[in-house]
Amino acid sequence: MWLATKPLFPFSKGTNMARKLPPIKDLKALLIFLKTTIGDDYRADDCFEDDEESRRPSMSVTIGWTPGDGSWSYQTGDNSFTGGAYGHPRWAVITLERRSNSLELARDIQSQLMDLVEC
Repeated sequence: MWLATKPLFPFSKGTNMARKLPPIKDLKALLIFLKTTIGDDYRADDCFEDDEESRRPSMSVTIGWTPGDGSWSYQTGDNSFTGGAYGHPRWAVITLERRSNSLELARDIQSQLMDLVEC
């Protein structure tokens, strides 16, 4: 398996921060659960374009993370400044559809968060 033989983030600086990221298994489990809550009328983007992708039910998911202590939370949709992620200084945002690959999106979340860490 690729993950078993190569580090998830091949860089020298910030390695300790990578250990404090929200765990892939926890992110994946969260996304799998959230997919079950996507209503038929949910859309991650209010700007409906005339294509099939923008008409599919979806939701925005924001993961907030604090690198120093590794704490994290999430919010769905546009919660402005009241969602669970808002109290954290680093955010990753994804669009989740019912057929999204949860593992792939969990990796994307980790990647977005690591991009925000000052090495």
